[in-house]
Amino acid sequence: MIHALRRIGIAIGSLVVASLIVGLVGGALLPYFGVPFRPLDPETTTTGSMFAGLVKVVLGGLIYQDITRRERRSR
Repeated sequence: MIHALRRIGIAIGSLVVASLIVGLVGGALLPYFGVPFRPLDPETTTTGSMFAGLVKVVLGGLIYQDITRRERRSR
């Protein structure tokens, strides 16, 4: 039970870190390339927001995979 809760915590933490990274990169670097980055209204859904969501999930999955791989290797 503790092992499953730990894995769920790692997964949630990975998604939070990925969201922070995407927000930081989107807010800081994209304006330098001429791409405006601004938060959208919660009711609107655009291709860019769907793409950002996909990037968050993929990046979160990679972070989760890295953490669990390092955890297995240290045992």
